[in-house]
Amino acid sequence: MAIKWAYSLNAWDNEENSVRKDRNERTFKVIAAAGFKGIEMQIGSGRWKPLGRPLIISQIYGGTKEFDTYLKDLGIEQIVAWDYDPGMMSGEENVFGRDPSEPAQHEGIVAALEQFAAFLGEVGSKYLVIRPMCSYWQTAPVTEEKIAAAAACWNKVGKMTSRYGVKVLLRFDWFCAANDRRAIDKLMAETDPELVGLCLNTGELAIVEIDPIELYEAYADRVGLLQFKDVRVTDSLQEYKKPFAEEIIKNGGERGIDRWFWEMGRTECPGLVDFPTMMKAVRAHGYDGWIVVESDQSADPPASVLFNSWYVQNVLDPDWKLKKL
Repeated sequence: MAIKWAYSLNAWDNEENSVRKDRNERTFKVIAAAGFKGIEMQIGSGRWKPLGRPLIISQIYGGTKEFDTYLKDLGIEQIVAWDYDPGMMSGEENVFGRDPSEPAQHEGIVAALEQFAAFLGEVGSKYLVIRPMCSYWQTAPVTEEKIAAAAACWNKVGKMTSRYGVKVLLRFDWFCAANDRRAIDKLMAETDPELVGLCLNTGELAIVEIDPIELYEAYADRVGLLQFKDVRVTDSLQEYKKPFAEEIIKNGGERGIDRWFWEMGRTECPGLVDFPTMMKAVRAHGYDGWIVVESDQSADPPASVLFNSWYVQNVLDPDWKLKKL
């Protein structure tokens, strides 16, 4: 069983993921030099996510295949997935976000995502990662009907992406309206396992007091992708329910938390995710896919990549050690 390790571009955002090839090259070379052979990309719009759309990538690199070849030449063997938030603003689509719990918006969501499914199919990627509902404060009350409508949306998207050999994976996060077991279980129950699976993010679950290991054990047969990052505190005040809750990422919320998400294995202040036990569960179930490491809120993304690489090589997966000279 060979687990493969990738890195998310979410720590860099528009500082490094830009229309400037030199900045992008620095990012990709750091990731490759640290031993990560894949990247996960975020769907976005305009200057907020300069590498967030196939058209912009084609304008910078000449095309989808050209971009894929460019990455391979730098040591990045696979674009593992696109990550999508339906509630994001999109200047290209002239929308301030779409709500999957509204059936009238399903057609627009399916149409908007086809370009990304086609891109993934062209580079041999298997997964489109989806935030299944908009933020809690935008969606509340989170009714059974809204959850069922969102599930129906992702079944429709999954049917479309399957034509490109791509599967939808639902990713449940801190601010998402579906951030408790009731909503998660209902979404998983009402989506077609052939079309829709699960992307499990350790930090996003732990921060709302969901045990990622327990959730993995419950849905191991539907997990297509894992995302690893740590947290030190939970949102015990349930600040995700407040209007514009995402702002607490920057301002720290009522407790003034300087940084919510952290690298794995920080010994000066241990996190809440038990990664060694998580890896035991992953191996016990025979998982042989990608694990995407994230370093949200990093003040120094390259340093975070190297720190996480050390932890993977020396604690989580010693067989992955870089070749010695």
